[in-house]
Amino acid sequence: MRNMGLSGFKLLFLLCSVAVKVDGVQRFVELPTYTEVNPGEDALLKCRISDKKGVCSWQKDNKPVGIYRGKYEWANEHSAMGGDCSLWVRAATLQLDDGQWQCQVTASNYDVQDALSSPPAALAVRVPPQTPRILFNGSHVLPGQNITVPAGSRATVVCEARYGNPPAYIEWYLEKDRLSAWSQTNASEVERPRVWAARSVLEMGATRSAHGKQLACRAHHPSYPAPYFRDSYTMLDVTFVPVVSILGADASGLSSLEEGSSALSLDCKADGNPKPYVWWTKDGQVIATNGPKLILAPIMRNNSGIYGCQARNSLGTSDSVKIEIDVKFPPRITWVGPDTVVEANLFSQVTLECKAEGNPAPTYQWYHSPGSATINNLLEDGYLISSTPQLQLYNVSYNQHGQYVCIAKNLIGLEERSHQSEPITLNVLGPPVGPDTASAHGWSGNEAKVQTTVCADPPPRKASWLWGSLRLDVPSHMGRYKALETESVDGCYRYTLSIGSASAADARVYVLHVENERGFSSHAVSLTVHENFSLTETAHVAPLIAGALVIAALLVLLLCLLIRCRRRRDSVEYKTDELNSDVKVLPADAVYTPQQSHASMSNRGAGTGYSQSGPGLDMESSRYSPGALQVRRAAVVLQPPTTV
Repeated sequence: MRNMGLSGFKLLFLLCSVAVKVDGVQRFVELPTYTEVNPGEDALLKCRISDKKGVCSWQKDNKPVGIYRGKYEWANEHSAMGGDCSLWVRAATLQLDDGQWQCQVTASNYDVQDALSSPPAALAVRVPPQTPRILFNGSHVLPGQNITVPAGSRATVVCEARYGNPPAYIEWYLEKDRLSAWSQTNASEVERPRVWAARSVLEMGATRSAHGKQLACRAHHPSYPAPYFRDSYTMLDVTFVPVVSILGADASGLSSLEEGSSALSLDCKADGNPKPYVWWTKDGQVIATNGPKLILAPIMRNNSGIYGCQARNSLGTSDSVKIEIDVKFPPRITWVGPDTVVEANLFSQVTLECKAEGNPAPTYQWYHSPGSATINNLLEDGYLISSTPQLQLYNVSYNQHGQYVCIAKNLIGLEERSHQSEPITLNVLGPPVGPDTASAHGWSGNEAKVQTTVCADPPPRKASWLWGSLRLDVPSHMGRYKALETESVDGCYRYTLSIGSASAADARVYVLHVENERGFSSHAVSLTVHENFSLTETAHVAPLIAGALVIAALLVLLLCLLIRCRRRRDSVEYKTDELNSDVKVLPADAVYTPQQSHASMSNRGAGTGYSQSGPGLDMESSRYSPGALQVRRAAVVLQPPTTV
C-alpha cells in the first residue's frame, strides 16, 4: 500500500511538472495582418507573444530587417523584455517598405524547439491607379466614342485600371443597372512589379433596348479622392432593322371620321439603327407625304382606304404596319328612275329603282302619294310601301297612280342622316274601271242621287246614263233627271245622276256607260226609294210591333222551360233530323221587306236591255202588313221534339 501510494505521488508530481513546462512555452497571441498605408505615413505591424523568452526580429520579403530609430522602431521600448514585438514602420515608401513582413522569435533555449515565425503579412503602400479605360476589340475606346454592336450578337468589353497598389476593384454599369462581369484578374506590372494592373472582362448580349444607353466602367481604390472611385464611359450603338408603329390611330377617333368636319394626323414612328427612311402607302401605292407625318385635313371620302407605314435602313426593311381609314358621309341619291314620269298600262308590271351613295351604306324607303297631289310632307301626304332600293309593282291598278319618292338613310355616330329623291309620277293608262254594281237610296218626294266612281287614263271623253229606253249624256238634263258635271277624285272620276222629287217608279237599275281612247265600260247602280211614314200610320204600327216583340219574348221563355223539362226525363231523346227539318230560318228581308208589286216590276223590266236586280216598291202597297209581320215572326219558333 505504501509502495502504491508513493508511486502515485510521484506520478502526480510528474504530471504537474509537465503541465508547468507546457504552460511556459512561448506562443503568438497576435499575428501581423494585412496593412495598407499611404506613402509617407507610419504603419504599425502588430505582433504579440505569450511567455516570450526568445528574441524578437522582423523579416521583409525573407530578408532580416534591423531596428533603426526614425525608420523601424519597436512599438514598446521594453519589447526585448516583454511580449510585445510590434514594429513601427516610419514614413513608409513603396520601394523600401511595400512587401511581405514576418514576425519571428528565437527559441527559449538551445535545447527547446519553440522558435516562432509568423505567416507573411503584406504591408501595402498605396499607389492610386490610373483612370480606368475601356477596350473593345483590342482597341482603346476614347472618350466620346461608341461601341457598335449588331442586335442579337454578344459583345466582349474590357476595362483595365493600371499601376495601382493594391489592385483596383472594377464594376460595370449600364445606365444605373449594375452588370455582372465575367472575370477580373490582377497582375503585377512588368516594368514596376510593386504595382498592379486590374483587368475586368464583360460579356453582354446586345439588344434593341440597350441602344443609346451609357456603359460605365468604375474602378474603386482607397487612394482616389472621395468618393474613392473613377469612371470611364462609352455609349452602346446597337444596330438593327427598323420597326415601325403608327401614332394617333386610336380606335375611337378612326370610327368617328366624317367628311368635311373631321381631320386626321398620323405619325409613323420608326425605331431603327442606322436611322431609317420612312414612307406611307395607300392601298399598296406609295403616297407623297412630308416625312413620317400624314395629315388629312379636312378629311374627304376619297381618303378612305388601307394605309401602311414602312421604314428601311442599311440593314433591311421593316414590316408594314397598316390601318384602315373609313370616312363616313351622309347619303345622297344619285339616280332614281327610270324617269321622273313613268307611264304604264293597266295590269302591267312597273319597276322603280333608287341608287344612292353614302357611308355606311344607306337603307332605302319608298313612299307613295295617291292621285296627282305633290308630296310635301311624307308623314302626312305619303304612305311607306317598301324598304328596298328596287320597287316592284305587279298588276298595277289605278290605285297605284300618283307620285313615288325614294328616301335614302344612314347612321353616322348616333345621328340619322337622310336624302330625298325627286318624285316619280306614275301614270296608269287603260280603259275605264269601276264597280260593276252599286246601290243608292232615296226618299219619296225628295231629290235622289245615283252615283258611281270610275278610274280611267286618259280621262273619259264620253259618258251617259241609261235606264229603260232613256239615255242622258253627261253633262245634260231632261225633266227631273240631271246628269251632273264629272268630279275628279284622286285621279278618278265621280258621276252623279240627280232625280228630282223621286217616287217609287224611279226605283230601278241605272247604268253608266263610260269610254275613253283605250276602251269602255258599263256600271249598274240600283236605286231604292223609301216611303215617308205619317205620324198616324206610325201610331198604328208601333203597338203592333211592341206586341209582336212581347209575344216573341214569351215564346222564347216557354221554349227554354220546355227544353229544361225535357232534359230531366231520362227516356227523352231528340231526333236531330226532325228538329233540323222543322227549323224555319227566314232572312231578315223576309221580315222587314215591304210587299212588292209584281205589276210594277214587270213594267220596269219591259223595254230595257238590262236585267232588274233590285226589288221595286209598289206605291199602293208600300206599308208594312202587321199580319204578315206576325206570321213571319211565328215561323221562327222551333217545334218541340217528339219522345221515343
